Amino acid sequence: MSNEVPLIWTEVGRKPGKYVLNAIAIHKELFPNNPRFLIVSKEYAKKYSSSFLTLLTEEDFKINENTRKFNSLNKAWSYQHVTYWINTTKRFFIVEDFMSHFQFEKGIHLESDCVLFNIDYINNLFMDDNWGIKYTKHDNFSGCASTFIINNIHNLQNFNSFIIDNWERKNITDMVLLHEYALLNKESNYLPSNNFNNSKVIYDSVSIGRYFLGRDARNSRLPFSTRGTFDVSPGAFSPSLFKVVENENKILLASIENPDTKLDLGSIHVHSKRIPRNYRNLIKRLIRESDANRGFFWRLGMPDLTVVAERLVTKTQNALFFGKKKDIRFR
Repeated sequence: MSNEVPLIWTEVGRKPGKYVLNAIAIHKELFPNNPRFLIVSKEYAKKYSSSFLTLLTEEDFKINENTRKFNSLNKAWSYQHVTYWINTTKRFFIVEDFMSHFQFEKGIHLESDCVLFNIDYINNLFMDDNWGIKYTKHDNFSGCASTFIINNIHNLQNFNSFIIDNWERKNITDMVLLHEYALLNKESNYLPSNNFNNSKVIYDSVSIGRYFLGRDARNSRLPFSTRGTFDVSPGAFSPSLFKVVENENKILLASIENPDTKLDLGSIHVHSKRIPRNYRNLIKRLIRESDANRGFFWRLGMPDLTVVAERLVTKTQNALFFGKKKDIRFR
């Protein structure tokens, strides 16, 4: 097995969509020496080429004490899509079980619609033993694990213990817990992202990818991947003042008003899930959307035919089978 730090994706409780595999294919292209692991639920497991990724199921690992405690907790929710919110937090325990199983001390966990561009900055961080976990900042009230790096499994275990101690608070989510844990450590857990930027690189929590490449059409009444939206909450990043450029194989955010002001784009979170199969097509699309006039039709975005089909099939099924409400997912 490679000595490089593993790249880890988790897709539990749902079938991995095409965009997940496309994202992993891009990482194979960019970082061929970093082993790639996709962890899924057993019922969705399929066989893929070993040269592409290593497919594992969450049932393959011995459950550690933290995972056992987390699974035993019950909490009150007033949110919809409770399974989604549970699984976004459960992934940290699956990553702990995975790393314990393979005796990995370090790891890079990526959300399945996130593409890493700059791994050199992260590799340099790994040379310093004086930190445990780092991840992106969403705003002044929440963190985001679009890019989540582990320098020592012991510190991941500590974070998971923190989750267990706080999980039964009503409606608490992983994003709030990530922020609260960062505050305990004077925000040292944050990668350079949003308004927390102490370097010339920026890792995207979601703002940049959602602005230029659109939001998930599932979250819109009309099934369009709407572009040009960004958070106005304190601490959130506004990509509207930037454009994307490529220089010497680096992807940069350049200020529109002052083109000499540039940030190395360390990752992109493709909220729309429109991830092509290869890196070059992704960059062409990103630069093209960045160069657009950003008018009404640009902001409206592209219709997502997959979401249209999901809604039609779901509506038809629920009309035919009363009492068996179920959302159909094609990706």
